[in-house]
Amino acid sequence: MEPTAAIIDSQSVKGAASVPAASRGFDGGKKINGRRRHVITDSLLGLLLMVLVTAGNITDRQAARVLLPQLHTVQEDHPRVGAG
Repeated sequence: MEPTAAIIDSQSVKGAASVPAASRGFDGGKKINGRRRHVITDSLLGLLLMVLVTAGNITDRQAARVLLPQLHTVQEDHPRVGAG
């Protein structure tokens, strides 16, 4: 089966004291100071397609601007993902 649709989502993770402040951010919605994992998964099988770790204050929309062009470049074997 070839993936034809994908879902992007994120999870905020509290940053440890050893994590540099430059790579942390405050997620106001969840009241967490740390990092955020943004993932793109295949909507049919749930297979992981891409991951991006950012500061906690980066939104899904901002991460998608980075992830989606890379997904189209990397996923040459699956050109239908995200088309249309």
